[in-house]
Amino acid sequence: MDYLELSVAVRPQAVEAAAELLRRHAPAGVSIEPPFEAIDEDGGLAFDDDAPTRLRAWIAADGAATRSAVAALRRELRALGEGLARPLRARTVRGEHWGEAWKRHFPVLHIGKRLVIRPSWRRYTPKAGELVIDLDPGLAFGTGQHETTRLCLEAVEEHVGSESTVLDLGCGSGILAVASARLGAARVDAVDIDHSAVVATADNAARNGVETIVRAAEGSLGEAWPFGEPPAGRYDVVVANISARVIQELAVPIVASLRPGGVALVSGIIGERENACCRALTEAGGRVIERRAEGDWRLLVLSFRAKRGI
Repeated sequence: MDYLELSVAVRPQAVEAAAELLRRHAPAGVSIEPPFEAIDEDGGLAFDDDAPTRLRAWIAADGAATRSAVAALRRELRALGEGLARPLRARTVRGEHWGEAWKRHFPVLHIGKRLVIRPSWRRYTPKAGELVIDLDPGLAFGTGQHETTRLCLEAVEEHVGSESTVLDLGCGSGILAVASARLGAARVDAVDIDHSAVVATADNAARNGVETIVRAAEGSLGEAWPFGEPPAGRYDVVVANISARVIQELAVPIVASLRPGGVALVSGIIGERENACCRALTEAGGRVIERRAEGDWRLLVLSFRAKRGI
């Protein structure tokens, strides 16, 4: 069977909405490719703030059903207005090649002071002091390319230390959970409502030799909590790279899951939703101690201020 590669370029404020539209028609997953350009032969990359982000997805090329899906997606994407930088493009990929096609778009990435994200299909010789994470995202979000993932990885490198207890809320590929374990965390609980994300996280933990540290399960905070012991007051670091809407909905349990002195690293927030998320987290008992930005995306660092119930 042949497949159709769908690609669209959008501006930062439309990435989240465009990705959701693509996922409706291509449940196998979406590749999000921020605008990088190589600056040296060692894998150094520069981010272009003015360029659009490209999203790709793949669906079976099975005639009328595919044509109908593509036509519907074009209409839905046009509703993004100015957020749509370039219209949807579609090209046929031979069946024997489609499963490898998306891998071309993921280079080795250097993030923070010493983290290196190496896609499992690429070769890389680490330099002294580098901490290499081997990653295969499978069908899940999280390759290190998106601005929010890079912001979170940089913050994880700073805040996760020896014997830390970590919660990765919305773990995706497991990139943040695995990085936390490799940085010395004693225990990492990783949860996601997407089963494919849980599978990817467990696989990547095993690939990096931290499967005894990372515990992955399908679920979330609140009633969907998958582990027996309650999360209240359990974690030194909570990482939540999700979305502004979900952060606002889960603000109380996110803050309540922190130990006194712990920090939450919250991202997936577009610039225009930053203040709303800050208000929700502050009302939940957190204190925003730092704000970081890359492009139009934000990361909030907050500390535990007052104990609240889950």
